[in-house]
Amino acid sequence: MGVTKVAGVRKIAVVLMAMGAEASSRLLKQYFNEDEIEKITFEISRIANVSENMRHQIMNEFLELAEAQRFMLNGGIKYARELLEKTVGGQRAKEILNRLMEVNKKVPFGALKKVDPKRLVSLISDEHPQTVALILGYLDPTQASVVMSALPDDMKADIAKRIALLEQVSPEVVDEVETVIERKLSNIYQSDYKKAGGITALVDILNRVDRGTERYILNELENQDSDLVEEIRQRLIVFEDIITLDDLSIQRVLKDVDYKDLALALKAANDSVAKRIYNNLSQRIREMIKAEIEFMGPVRVKEVEEAQQKIVKIIRNLEEAGEIVIARGGEGEELFV
Repeated sequence: MGVTKVAGVRKIAVVLMAMGAEASSRLLKQYFNEDEIEKITFEISRIANVSENMRHQIMNEFLELAEAQRFMLNGGIKYARELLEKTVGGQRAKEILNRLMEVNKKVPFGALKKVDPKRLVSLISDEHPQTVALILGYLDPTQASVVMSALPDDMKADIAKRIALLEQVSPEVVDEVETVIERKLSNIYQSDYKKAGGITALVDILNRVDRGTERYILNELENQDSDLVEEIRQRLIVFEDIITLDDLSIQRVLKDVDYKDLALALKAANDSVAKRIYNNLSQRIREMIKAEIEFMGPVRVKEVEEAQQKIVKIIRNLEEAGEIVIARGGEGEELFV
């Protein structure tokens, strides 16, 4: 059976199986409703075996469609066609775009369904009320209700009435409105892109993903650019972050720290960091560290940073070994053992 004859649900099932349980579960929760999840998981349970060739074809199709969608969001169909023709040739580009258009046409304003409601309000609030009504009529009721609540008061009743009286709209009108809105959405994303990116942005993301995802990404990057990975690792945890650990975790870290390095690290530490560390040392060790700091005299900033980085490395190693766990992606969460 050729890949073009494989049912859509089965293709989704194959893609999710290839991505692994963790990534697949996140995608299912984020992009599919309960009925769709049920159909997809049922299809996964039915798949006894998929040939390597079939899996490869389906994954290629998935990647091609994703790339084409990105091109369209960045510059519309014409832009997408030009890029695809340069990449895969004219005939293949036509096939990909035709499939993508079929998918998009099934769900009008599908690109807006995952847009944050606050951003969506700013995106459509200056549109004609009839346009806003049309868009809200196609959105998920939960998302539409949030958007409606956030609209200016003088627009709400008018738009509500227009939604109630909205009848069938020609596909051409829907397409025209959708094109305009997607272009505005694309401009917003491009503006965000200019202000974002870089190692700082990546570290911010990695500090919020689960440990398995972080480890996978860093391991893959390690094979491509070890210097980049080292810089990322150094930024993932900074010395001052030690105050976010609970006492047992701090004590475990300090067991592996050379006290000369600790004295150097504390030489330039702020009061809250120093106090938290001292509170987790015995009185004898605490007095010894303070005496070491007092008698060491001036030190170079580089020496202090190197000592602090050694302690950061110990924290990372302990986390890798599973002796401590750093909670990711939530406010107020502490490291625990």
